[in-house]
Formats: sequence, structure tokens, C-alpha cells
Amino acid sequence: MKNFLKILTVMAVTFTVGGMQVFALGVNTPNPATFATSTNSNALNHAYLEKANAIRAEIDIYTGQIKEMNEYNKAVNQKLKTLNEKYKADKNSFSSDKMKQIKELRKSIEKREKKEKSVTEDNSIKSLVQNQEYDKALERLNEILEAKKEQLKVVQERNAIWRQIDALIG
Repeated sequence: MKNFLKILTVMAVTFTVGGMQVFALGVNTPNPATFATSTNSNALNHAYLEKANAIRAEIDIYTGQIKEMNEYNKAVNQKLKTLNEKYKADKNSFSSDKMKQIKELRKSIEKREKKEKSVTEDNSIKSLVQNQEYDKALERLNEILEAKKEQLKVVQERNAIWRQIDALIG
């Protein structure tokens, strides 16, 4: 028991002297409660960033695919405009049956265009992160990802139709 008291006394003196030395040197030691909170906050922020970056990378992939398909669609649309001009000038320049098929396909594209809506990140995610509401920010990013997937589906449907039109144009 005496040994135990000696050890406690030595530890108390060591901590007290050590604390005085730190105080005398003007070195700021972190408050254990604050340090634990800030470390936890940094860990949460780091975990959020890893997950958010993975989600954003996936969103970027979908965005790239959408952009690529839209560019193709615009190119075919431009071909179609040129063909329409030629067809109006000379009805024999292109098969009227094919023009009817193209018109029907264009109508089905217009129906799908109403479904698509652009999806982008908004400032709400930034404010959620600033308020350290990482779960809500990730939830919002996942909503954007799901909306981007839906947008991709619509663009893929339109792209398939544009490919049919391109095949008809030849």
C-alpha cells in the first residue's frame, strides 16, 4: 500500500511539475475535451470527403456519358435539318416513307425530352458540410446521384431513337 501511495505521489508531482513547466514556457497544450472533439470532427470530415468524392466521381462519369450522347444527338439533329431542307426543295431526294418514320421517331423524342431535367449540386450541400451535418450532405449527394442516373436513362432512350434516325438518314 505504501508503494502504491508513493507511485501516486510521484505521478501527481510529475504532472504538476510538467504542467508548470509547460505553463512557464508558454506552450499551449490542447484541452483534452476540445482535442478529442476536434479530432473526431476531423475524422468525420475526412470520412465524409472520401464518401463524397466517390459519389461525385460517379456523378462525373454519368455526366460525361450524358454529355457525349447529347453531342451525338445534336449532330444527328443537324444532319436531319439539312435533310429536311433538301427534302422540302426536292421531294424525290429522300423516301417519303422514311420521312414519315423519322417524324414518328421525332415525336417520341419530344415526349422523352419533357421527362429529363438537369441535375446539379446546390449550395445546400456546402452549408450542410459547414454545419458538420455530414450524413445529410451525403444523403443529398446520393439524391443527386440517383437523379443523375434517371437523367442518364432518359438520355439513353433518346439516344437510341436518334441512332435509329441516323440509320434511316444513312
